[in-house]
Amino acid sequence: MSGPNPNAWNNWYHGVGSTYGTWLRGDRRGFRTFRHRAHVDGDYRNPPPPGVFEPVFEESKRNLRYPPVALSTEQRRVACEAMIDKLTRDAVEVIALAVMSNHWHLLARYPQLTDEQRRRASKSIIHDGRDPAPRYFTGRARAHASFELREQSLKPASPVWAKRPKFDPVRDRKHQLNIARYIRNHRHQGGWVYHLRKGFLAPLS
Repeated sequence: MSGPNPNAWNNWYHGVGSTYGTWLRGDRRGFRTFRHRAHVDGDYRNPPPPGVFEPVFEESKRNLRYPPVALSTEQRRVACEAMIDKLTRDAVEVIALAVMSNHWHLLARYPQLTDEQRRRASKSIIHDGRDPAPRYFTGRARAHASFELREQSLKPASPVWAKRPKFDPVRDRKHQLNIARYIRNHRHQGGWVYHLRKGFLAPLS
């Protein structure tokens, strides 16, 4: 049964995900296949060689059912506030969240799932040994953000979020501080940011 990741310092995780249609299979920044069915060398820091996955990327674009989503500044604000609201009510400890036009970053510590939560999430949990809590609680927060965008007539015609966000375990206190600083600095790139000490922070660009 999946449970806490022993590599996650005090159960802290750095989560990152995209808006719909903005980080596809074959992307030149690197990508991951579902359940790692195929190994892909590279990531956004060390992308694959140019052109290697261009056919895969073009096919991914053709298969999109809706236009890619780029969130406006107001949409970012609503999404950021809604995600923090839901995460807080679900007893998730959040240090920092940044919502950008096409992706988000989250630094959080998650409670373990109750038996009832595991039952409700049984169809969506990936049984590969990974802790299911980050995916479960962040999924609820993203769904709440989509709801709030719709309630405020700000939801795009497409789904707001891409599937399968990534959660990397935080190694230690120094790593945690570096991630928190990294997320907060997304204000300089147009992100709407929440920081535990400073509250909600509007973009600086």
